Amino acid sequence: MTTVELVGNSFCLDFANTVNARPVARRDWLNTPEEARTWADATGHALEEIGDLAPARAFRETVFRAFQPLAHGAEPPQADLDRIVAVFGEGVTRARLDRDFRLVWASPRTIEVLVWEVAASAMELLTHGPLDRLGECPSCGWLFLDVSKNRRRRWCSMTTCGSRDKSRRYYAGVRPAGSATPTP
Repeated sequence: MTTVELVGNSFCLDFANTVNARPVARRDWLNTPEEARTWADATGHALEEIGDLAPARAFRETVFRAFQPLAHGAEPPQADLDRIVAVFGEGVTRARLDRDFRLVWASPRTIEVLVWEVAASAMELLTHGPLDRLGECPSCGWLFLDVSKNRRRRWCSMTTCGSRDKSRRYYAGVRPAGSATPTP
């Protein structure tokens, strides 16, 4: 069984990372109801009903397209920001505030509720930041919020992409003379 990796340090970024590579994914946690349930359970957002996953996958790409440019200091597409606001607005109309002043939705916990929670997380990050700490892994393209003290996080995870990159650079440096140089 594959382990769910949560490296985004923000719920909406972890949601954007439910696919392991773009444009061709080798792993997609929103591919089947069982995979979606596993991912949601791992994030603490358990689902009772799944339903159609296509809207959730489409919203995942909206979130990715909104935050990926921000990770590089660029402006996100206005249409994607507008879509996040629209989904958030739809969710707010169906939510209530709990005693800790957090948005909560009535049961059953559906994929639609999960998407509203993602939109709320995205709105929180967009409006309160810290957007200057957004990063994108150069190896796999996952998004993350750099919460390191020195603000120098490079990879989604040191145990996966960071380790691979360091190994690649190490072995490129110890190649026997006359062997082909690696292509970037």
